[in-house]
Parts: sequence; C-alpha cells; structure tokens
Amino acid sequence: MRLLIANFDKQSIVSQEEVIGAVRRLPKSHYANIQAIRYDPKRTLATAVSALQNRPSSPRTSGFFYHEHEYGLSVIVLFRFRSRKEFHHILYHEIGHFVFLKVLQQGLRDEWFSLRRGEKRCVSHEARRNAREDFAETYAYYCTTPVRLSTVPRKRAFIRDSVFQGITLEPLSP
Repeated sequence: MRLLIANFDKQSIVSQEEVIGAVRRLPKSHYANIQAIRYDPKRTLATAVSALQNRPSSPRTSGFFYHEHEYGLSVIVLFRFRSRKEFHHILYHEIGHFVFLKVLQQGLRDEWFSLRRGEKRCVSHEARRNAREDFAETYAYYCTTPVRLSTVPRKRAFIRDSVFQGITLEPLSP
C-alpha cells in the first residue's frame, strides 16, 4: 500500500496498524489513489486548506477529504474521535467522499442523485444536508453498521451492488 498514514501516534485510541487494517478492508480501488490519511488534532492542515480555498473551516467537523486537482493529490484528515467506533465511521465517511468524487463514474453519480430524489429517507441527520453527504454517510454505515441501512433499502442496494460490486465486508472487531 502506497499510502502515508501519519500522526496516529499522537492519540491512543487506534494504532497505525489498525488504520491500515481499516483501509485494507475496502476494495483497493476505493483507496488506491489516496496519498495520505493524517491525524491532525490541532487542525493545522484544515486551517491551511481553508485559507487556500478562501472559505472557513467548520469547527464541528471531525475530518475532511481534500483533493487538489492540479497535482491530483487526495488526502484524508481526521481531527478528533472519542472511540474506535467513531474513528471508523469518520474514516469511512471521508473515504466515501473520495469514492464518490474520484472512483465512481459520472453515470453512477447521476444514478445516486436520482435515487436520492426517489428515496427521501436518509441514514443520519448529516446525510440530509446534500447528496454527497448522503452518499458518504451511507457508505460509512455500509462499512461499519450495515444493519442501519435497513431503513434505506434502495440506497443500501446501490452501495452494495454498484459501489462494492456485491462484496460484503467482514465485520469490524470490537
């Protein structure tokens, strides 16, 4: 895996090996072009990126996915998590953003937008914000707590069949 895992030694909830294991559960295409996953509790990278993009960084977020188009740089940054469960959800949510933007073909993204208009229910409050957040949340729950997707069966089927090509992930260890 050519993926930089950085600064996870600055916390005691998950080890660097656990981060690597969490990523390797996924199909390789879902992370192959991510260059780094970084723990940044002081939000230094978020502050710098926000300044470059000339938009404020929300103090409520727990992580973000950043893609720099000119150089093709894709980075996931996690700021805070209070448990292994929360770590996994945030990590997979941010990887979900990467998958939606950089892995899915436009036709599948269009299909998601259409599906979202037809299936009004969302898996979480965060998912109600917009189609990209809905996808990232649905992706994260597929990876962590797939039973939660029973309330959104068409979205669950889309993630399972179109995004994961029928692959069911092994359950996370407690």
